Amino acid sequence: MSWARGSLLLACLAAVLGTYGVGGTVLNPPYFNIAENRKITASATCGEGVSEPELYCKLVGANTDKQDNPNVNVIFGQVCDFCDPDDPKRAHPPQHAIDGTENWWQSPPLSRGNKYNGVNLTIHLGQVSWLCCWFIVFTNKITKSCNRLFTA
Repeated sequence: MSWARGSLLLACLAAVLGTYGVGGTVLNPPYFNIAENRKITASATCGEGVSEPELYCKLVGANTDKQDNPNVNVIFGQVCDFCDPDDPKRAHPPQHAIDGTENWWQSPPLSRGNKYNGVNLTIHLGQVSWLCCWFIVFTNKITKSCNRLFTA
């Protein structure tokens, strides 16, 4: 076992064992967003590289009551909208994935082609990091507590 791998193993073991304090109480280290203020790129983004706003639909149901949200578009039971990088309210660039707001990054719809079935979203941390525990939250419900990358 290499020195680095052994050190990482010991650090992880210490982190796991160190979460229990005196008397068996659980100690939770603070969470922080390591992606905040970092460079983030995507291999493709909804609405970019096309000549007009691009239609996308959410894969899950949502509130489709027009009284609550008069701007909702329902197509075959799916809530849909348009991506438009020229309209700040409809732009979904990669930076929205880590900005800590309710905005989000949107990948291109599959109607653009099967090559968009796999899209890369890359966060450039700027250094090599040895981290023991990662929590990555993926969601299709946008809330302030979601859509962030955390580490402990």
